[in-house]
Amino acid sequence: MIAFGMFSMVLGYGVLGISPKYLGHNLSTFLVYIWSRNHEGMEVNLMELFNLRAELLPWFFLGQTALLEGSLPVLDFLGIVFGHVYYHARFTGMVKAPGFVKKWYHGGSLVSEIVKGKYKEVGRDFEI
Repeated sequence: MIAFGMFSMVLGYGVLGISPKYLGHNLSTFLVYIWSRNHEGMEVNLMELFNLRAELLPWFFLGQTALLEGSLPVLDFLGIVFGHVYYHARFTGMVKAPGFVKKWYHGGSLVSEIVKGKYKEVGRDFEI
């Protein structure tokens, strides 16, 4: 997922002729969009001021960028577009994790067991 986001952002920046100075911010918009689609309908508390549905969160951040920076948030929109492309491709089965990653994760090596253990520790924080 991260590799797809990185490569699509770099490709999109190149096609649009935009300097890739702030790729990290737009990659986070990409990740927020995917998270929001996986948690549709969930209420998200924003800065202890108000609640917002999860699927509106990337659009809130897009509006926040427009308001605070005073310019069109083209790069945030690019993150949302590539997030939607990834989500659709994953949902339809066009994009899957590479076989070597699955083999490594399920192979039972010491490192993969450590990663699984760490995931179980933090995974409980994200349960609904």
